[in-house]
Amino acid sequence: MATSSIAFPLLRPSMLLLSICTAALSLTGCEADTADTALDQPASMQAQATTKNTLSSSDSSMTLSYSATASTKTLPTSQYLVGSGKADITGAAAETGMFGYAAGQVVQGINDRLYAHAFIIGEDDSGQSNNPGQRVVYVSADMGAMFTAVKLEVIKRLQADYGELYHDDNVMLAATHTHVGNAGYSHQQLYQIASTDDTLAGYSSQNFNAIVGGIVSSIKRAHDTLTPGTLTLAQGELKGATVNRSEFAYNNNVDAKDFDSNVNETMTQLRLNAADGTPVGLINWFALHPTSFSNQFMHLSADNKGFAQLGAEKIFGVSSDKPFVAAFANADEGDVLAAGGNANSKPGFQGSDNEWENVRRDGQLQLDKAVELWNQGVPVAGPVDVRARWVDLKGYQVDGKFTNGAGNKVLCTAARGYSFAAGGENGPSNIPGVYEGMTRENFRINDDINKIDQSFLGSLTRGAFGIVSTVNQDDCQAEKQVLLPTGNWGWINTEQPVQLMRIGSIALVAIPGEPTTMVGRRIRAAVLTQLKDSGIDTVIVNGLANNYSGYLSTREEFATQHYEGASTEYGPYQTAAYIQEYTQLAAALRDGVEVYDSATPPDRSNKSFSERPGVVFDDKPIHQRWGQALTQPDPSYQKGEVATAVFRAAHPKNNLRTEDTFLTVQRYENGQWIDYLSDSDFETTYTWKRQGGAYSKAIIDWRIADDTPAGTYRLTHQGDWKSGWTRKIKPYSGASNSFTVQ
Repeated sequence: MATSSIAFPLLRPSMLLLSICTAALSLTGCEADTADTALDQPASMQAQATTKNTLSSSDSSMTLSYSATASTKTLPTSQYLVGSGKADITGAAAETGMFGYAAGQVVQGINDRLYAHAFIIGEDDSGQSNNPGQRVVYVSADMGAMFTAVKLEVIKRLQADYGELYHDDNVMLAATHTHVGNAGYSHQQLYQIASTDDTLAGYSSQNFNAIVGGIVSSIKRAHDTLTPGTLTLAQGELKGATVNRSEFAYNNNVDAKDFDSNVNETMTQLRLNAADGTPVGLINWFALHPTSFSNQFMHLSADNKGFAQLGAEKIFGVSSDKPFVAAFANADEGDVLAAGGNANSKPGFQGSDNEWENVRRDGQLQLDKAVELWNQGVPVAGPVDVRARWVDLKGYQVDGKFTNGAGNKVLCTAARGYSFAAGGENGPSNIPGVYEGMTRENFRINDDINKIDQSFLGSLTRGAFGIVSTVNQDDCQAEKQVLLPTGNWGWINTEQPVQLMRIGSIALVAIPGEPTTMVGRRIRAAVLTQLKDSGIDTVIVNGLANNYSGYLSTREEFATQHYEGASTEYGPYQTAAYIQEYTQLAAALRDGVEVYDSATPPDRSNKSFSERPGVVFDDKPIHQRWGQALTQPDPSYQKGEVATAVFRAAHPKNNLRTEDTFLTVQRYENGQWIDYLSDSDFETTYTWKRQGGAYSKAIIDWRIADDTPAGTYRLTHQGDWKSGWTRKIKPYSGASNSFTVQ
């Protein structure tokens, strides 16, 4: 997750100290408490097994077990089954935590809604309805990170309706990594700490169910729209849009000078068309942190990738009678930021003070390149296939051929380093005495080696952290000065999913974490080496997929202990372990053999988590009505100005208004009011504010775009109030006075 502020637990020093001290008190004998339940392997795969290598527990994490299967793929195909679907996953619009910066942000409303964008691609099985061809599901969701808890529940609900058609292996769920999305949907303690709101609650069943329900709905919509179609792949360079935030760490790579850029500037775009040429959707992969909104922003948004998604759907979907879905997904973005920065970055990475302009700038760059690629590219042909399995990183053995001459290695017990607490350049924590580059060799309480912060407060902070960290140092973690022994404390899952999808000539690698630029390059090279003679010519690395396991840095980057290295949980050879896994998955895909799990997906759904109390009741002054306009907009506005109205409101948690809206901008046409914009549009903002105990108000803002037609408009607010007497929830609505836009 993260890039920001401290990408996980700690942005506030007080919260960090509280978390460490609380954990230290309960340390003795602390183990990860997981009740593991396995997802059944599809019966069709079980039936295919003819020979099986059974691994002993001592080597199960180093070598895949497999069964040989007869390949049924004889000729490549240029026609597929394609389908797309989109569904709302926004969740609670107020008084809930935000996930990404771990800066203690509390949601105050909606800037633009969050969505799951689903695509199903399968082999055309026309005339073979009793023997459906292989198919894969890909979802890109406007979330800070994807977690096992969400994936397991999504699969459970899909299988209730579709049986074994969609399962853990052939469904990939990825997050865009927006840092101003909703929080509270992980079942792992570390990420619940990172999700805490002002009540220190770090879990929300309301948000969890909104996200799971939305993802499932998007997949169902994609399933219902399946039709014969074609795929086209295009690639191009988007230069100057991004920068590497950890250039010092990147330059420590032995092969850094082999590349002309220290970021991945390749944009890859997959276009889905129905057989008659009607556009069905696009999936766009580009490495970039969606942190154009800073850690001071408190409204839900899909950030720069969401801006590009909305733009693409308006451009390419406007003339189609079929649903068109655009996903601007992420790639190897671990150390990659927008070149323009955001409103609260470290010196040298600052952006405009206008939060919306930063998002518009970075989203438009991606959208413009996507439009350029739309009519380019080549047809995709070939089979659809997938290999996936669960592995346990605890005690995982890495073969020496993947460690660049360091010999066989065993992964470390998970831990976060001191430099993790500093946050990234795009969201610094500003904790005194903590900075990037803190290693075991140069760490001193008085900082007499690096001399970056020798203040009394800085020394005091390092000393306070040292009380806990001193007893948790781990030689296996090499250069890392351990701050949080997350593995020993049971704060995270050690079981991780690895997955490799084939779509014709494309190999899509699902990484359960954030790979840096160089990690992405090395994984792509390793996978392509195995598959280049099998018709694969393009390898895409998709980070933040299926679960989250922190960052992936190279061995050389890890040694510098910048933010990414300090957030590489399992030690200096975690990336080597992942390269080993994806190499083996690629070989299995190439050779037509199945793979088997060496770990069981961890299920913590039976645990109880700390949640914020729900809405008790809503109230208002006796002389007012629900939805009444308390402040009217001005009589007229020019394009580029902001129209505002304030309404008497109730709590938005009473009704999330999923697939609906808390506001509309309406235009007067032919004697009636027509909806023009909603809270899903980037130009509008819905803000909720509490007034005293039970009163609240809603502020509706409309930033009037330059292309807005002149005319007469009004602002409306819709909501739901909860009675303190009957406990019933009832809807209400209100409208402002009309005004003109010239």
